Amino acid sequence: MHKVLHDKSIAKGLLLGGTRISKMKGNENLSGRVYHEIKSLILRNEIMPGQKLHHQDLSDRLGVSRTPVREALSRLVQEGYVNLLPNRGFVCKVIGMQEAEELYELRECLEVFCVEKAILKISDESLERLRQKIDLYGHDTQRRFTRERLIYDRDIHLEIAEIAGNKTIKKNLVQVFERIILKRKTDSLYDLARGVSAHQEHLSLVDAMRRRHVSEAVKIIRKHIHDGKRNVLMDLRQRQEFRKSQVIDQMTEIY
Repeated sequence: MHKVLHDKSIAKGLLLGGTRISKMKGNENLSGRVYHEIKSLILRNEIMPGQKLHHQDLSDRLGVSRTPVREALSRLVQEGYVNLLPNRGFVCKVIGMQEAEELYELRECLEVFCVEKAILKISDESLERLRQKIDLYGHDTQRRFTRERLIYDRDIHLEIAEIAGNKTIKKNLVQVFERIILKRKTDSLYDLARGVSAHQEHLSLVDAMRRRHVSEAVKIIRKHIHDGKRNVLMDLRQRQEFRKSQVIDQMTEIY
């Protein structure tokens, strides 16, 4: 009799434990979904770099309680996409000068390797896929600069990584581009001529890869990344100067 009760007790404990585990997994899945949805909002410019993030607004918008929102924002803080500032709360992070330098340096290391490897493996089919992605970027240069163009650019470079066949490097490149795209502002300070020159660099790169000219392709990808870095750093400096001038104007008005 005691054994039967003991066995039932164990079974009940296992069942309750399983229920708790399922509930925990459900919470983790919900938190993960909210995390990805907040990232999507940033990607679609519905949340802008520098913007304050309100728990309740996000809860209402995503149709969830504040708990998974708070968990998702904490994860975004850990990954460097969001800042938690004293007396201000959560703020969508803007890319800084040092981080931009480091990300573009990492891009150069990874992408030079990818170009060299891709040339050894490239086929007519993969060349065509690459050209199609370059065409999408080229068409977008006729329009106002948005985050969508950054995504077209990313897709070109990730296609080269895919051709190279190194999944680990591609995964790292995805993370690098994600940090650049999600944390960069895309407003009127952008140099419009850069889109046209970047498109020409893409075309030159795919031509060198088609001809399997490794040294030329490496030279082009290095220049492309250096020019992109210079453009981003120039944009960040202009923003810094603009903010400083605003502060000076405000102080002048006070006095």
